[in-house]
Amino acid sequence: EVEYQLGASMGLAAAVGGRVRYVKPHGALYNRIAVDAGLAGVVAAAVRAIDPGLVLLGLAGGAALEVAERAGLETAAEAFADRAYTPEGTLVPRGTDGAVLSDSAEIARRVVELVTTGRIGAIDGTLIDVDAGSVCLHGDTPGAVEMAKLLRARLDEAGVTVAPFLQD
Repeated sequence: EVEYQLGASMGLAAAVGGRVRYVKPHGALYNRIAVDAGLAGVVAAAVRAIDPGLVLLGLAGGAALEVAERAGLETAAEAFADRAYTPEGTLVPRGTDGAVLSDSAEIARRVVELVTTGRIGAIDGTLIDVDAGSVCLHGDTPGAVEMAKLLRARLDEAGVTVAPFLQD
């Protein structure tokens, strides 16, 4: 299924003059491959079979990145602006109170801390190390546009350069 979806996405992108440069599994698959090396290997093998030049974007510190690197794929580590973390560095399941963050000021503060120190507060208050080159803010989170504007302003104020994780 991953090969099929990736191939279809690449075909659609090509049909409109674009190209797929990286793969980011979504939702439950994304969260599962962050902790399940076996399934991460299946995903890495699928990406490699379709185009070994694609970058696999995954949760910073997760199994998927380690497995993909061993498979010879380039990887990019991602952190989340609007999601809470467990003390182990995984995302708090969405059904748990506090899993999805909605306070724009707090989200901005957390992301600035993350990108300037490499640490972020887990749901229990402990600080965890997160080495990420990309930050995701979900577009379907209520107020996402305002969150993104405030986040960008706070990053600019902190002197953080915002740039794509893939360069041409």
